[in-house]
Amino acid sequence: MLVKETKRYIKLKNKFQNDKLLTNKLETTIELFKKDKNDVSLQFKQIICKKDKNRYSIRVIGTKYRILMTVFDEYVELFCVCNHDKYDYYNKAC
Repeated sequence: MLVKETKRYIKLKNKFQNDKLLTNKLETTIELFKKDKNDVSLQFKQIICKKDKNRYSIRVIGTKYRILMTVFDEYVELFCVCNHDKYDYYNKAC
């Protein structure tokens, strides 16, 4: 599956540049998602959202972070990597 990163996602991801372990886990998670989006460790799930009917999330393996995305027929667009508090905030305002 083709995965595209939005400018917002890249900006948020770059905040973790100094944390090499987290950066590696992000990359590992995305690679696993590309291979098998239904892998149990990703906890891939749809989010009920009025503004974005195709909003989903996955867990960054071994962390407290989640990646929010929009799933289209041809590709997936990553738009946020966030901790649980921000995750709740983004989805509550949805």
